[in-house]
Amino acid sequence: MFEIDKWSKDHVYEVMRELLYSFNYMWFVVEEWVKNTPPEELKSDAFLKFSEQFGSYQVQRLAKVADPPEGGIERLMYFLQRSHWGVFEDVEMTKVSDSELRMRTRGCTSQKAAQKWGMEYYDCGQAGLRLREGFFREINPKARVTRVFTPPDARPAGIPEEVSCEWWIVINES
Repeated sequence: MFEIDKWSKDHVYEVMRELLYSFNYMWFVVEEWVKNTPPEELKSDAFLKFSEQFGSYQVQRLAKVADPPEGGIERLMYFLQRSHWGVFEDVEMTKVSDSELRMRTRGCTSQKAAQKWGMEYYDCGQAGLRLREGFFREINPKARVTRVFTPPDARPAGIPEEVSCEWWIVINES
């Protein structure tokens, strides 16, 4: 997690309030859709769109209390620090260049919960990609997200065991 203890109490409160509003809003949207949707649709692209919508909506809410830098990767990193990943997860951000960012989650809470519930892993790849696409594209429409790996993918060589997933974000200049 990021050092939110260095933020002012007012800023922590504002960020947390906006995250809670984001989760609450998406809960109602998804719940309403599930009530009116046949079970086979739950595996459809229509369901995955909720992840993308949540990512986008989260940025819209955070923008109400944000003072982000202009421009590329620093702007993405600013919002990522205030996102649910930055506040609730152990996220590692690495600025690779002015247009490239690596995002890793260490010791993912969803993976830990899945194991606690007797599952081998939580298959988050598709929904995780859509969530990040919505999030980063809301910040910068030129941002593109690539999934490096998520469970159950084989861990690429050189990635530490405690890393649960890895994503590559690029701002396309063209």
